[in-house]
Amino acid sequence: MSIDAVLDIVDSNKHLRKLEFWRNLISNQIDTGHIERLCSAVHNHALVELDLYESFAPGVGDRMLASLLTIDGLKLEKLSLVANYIYITSAVSTVLADFLASNPRLKELDLDKNHLNDIDAASIATALRSNTTLRTLRLDENNITHIGAESLRLVLDDDNSLNAAGSSRVWTTTGVGVDINWKEVQINRGWKIYSILSFQNQTLTNVNYFDNIDVKSLPHMIVAVQKYHDAARSYFNHNYDISTCTLEPLSIVYEIMRKWDEIVIHQS
Repeated sequence: MSIDAVLDIVDSNKHLRKLEFWRNLISNQIDTGHIERLCSAVHNHALVELDLYESFAPGVGDRMLASLLTIDGLKLEKLSLVANYIYITSAVSTVLADFLASNPRLKELDLDKNHLNDIDAASIATALRSNTTLRTLRLDENNITHIGAESLRLVLDDDNSLNAAGSSRVWTTTGVGVDINWKEVQINRGWKIYSILSFQNQTLTNVNYFDNIDVKSLPHMIVAVQKYHDAARSYFNHNYDISTCTLEPLSIVYEIMRKWDEIVIHQS
């Protein structure tokens, strides 16, 4: 079926809310208004889900992304543009950043397998500072290194204190690629706190979080660390990956108690 035939069907269905359009390659050479028709369908049918997997030749994906995000009153809640040779130019980067910063209705954005880089990641990170609606952002298999991942982590996770981490936006970042997911609040909060405790355990600096706490709070601390560990296990079991949750809670508790004891002895 040709692209025009598919778009004719879309145009005739006034109740359409979700459209998956896979591997129907649109290129500069054959494009006869296909992008405009797709954007018109999104606008006129009030689509809430649009999945355009591997549908655009190099250079065209950028046009599609920019055209979509400049639609007035865009009602999309889920947008996937996976594997579309998107190289975010400065102009498109500005459109994407302005769109995300405007706090749109969009809850899920998937830009996996494109050509985004660290500059794009930094731009997205800045935009997310004012965004409270996006729940899932996928940027895996792009050209984003640990530098870009760190830009996103800094805006998503406040690790100045455990309370700050627990109160910060309920998103996560994993690995060099970035996978930010909305999860059940308590599970996600526990995972984030336990991730910080695990990371600080490598340098034995968890005591910085607890050195001003009365020793009578120790039993409550032990229970809390176990709870955060269980939440982390629950998160990673759900996502079929427990590789970053191998540190047992007793290791953290032992570290804190040992350092705590050193401080008490030194002070006395």
